[in-house]
Amino acid sequence: MEAEFPLSGGRVSKGVVRAGDTVRRPPTFNSPFVHKLLQHLAALNFDAAPRSYGCDEFGRDVFSYIGGEVPADLSWHSEDVLIDAARLIRRYHDMTEGLVASAAAQGLGLEVVCHNDLSPCNFVFRSGRPLAIIDFDSASPGPRLHDLGYAAWTWLNLGDDDIEADLQLRRLTTFCNAYDPDVDLARIVDFILQRQRILVAQGSRIGDAAMERWATDCLVWTTKHLHDTMVGASSDIE
Repeated sequence: MEAEFPLSGGRVSKGVVRAGDTVRRPPTFNSPFVHKLLQHLAALNFDAAPRSYGCDEFGRDVFSYIGGEVPADLSWHSEDVLIDAARLIRRYHDMTEGLVASAAAQGLGLEVVCHNDLSPCNFVFRSGRPLAIIDFDSASPGPRLHDLGYAAWTWLNLGDDDIEADLQLRRLTTFCNAYDPDVDLARIVDFILQRQRILVAQGSRIGDAAMERWATDCLVWTTKHLHDTMVGASSDIE
């Protein structure tokens, strides 16, 4: 039996270990869907996500291990890195369209399989650049902008008062244009605010005061410096 080592870095869940070239983790209610998703990506030769190897003799989910560095916290990223991340997210989303291709899914606005936690802490980096997405436990069908809004929030670390608001708006434009040159920036901001409100409510519901406080501070910052600024600029044009 191969030796097992607890994984560190990123936001690792309890019980996640590395064994050789695999990662073993306790199953969740979403495990069957995650395995189907990763098998779908593998069939399309998407090389920026783990491979699914089913379950081991203990019932744990088994995935391929992707070597590199995984950030433990949000931080500053250069524009080149932001562009790499946005393009990788777009590639991932495009690869998942086939899983939600039914008319019923489209009618519900389910465009792709959202990862639902596309922060830098769920990306593997090498030489300072993001090359793979990991930790698909929360994946589910949804609209693209639901995923992109959260990604923009966390990759830019919106709410950090040490970064000027005008600079963040330029960085947000760069990030979103790398995902889709025709994206509506105001809609992205609406989805960022939506995800921030969700985390405020989640923090309150589970009694995580730190999460609730962080998300609330980010919500206030984003409303003031992005949403209200855009609304004001639009009014001036009219």
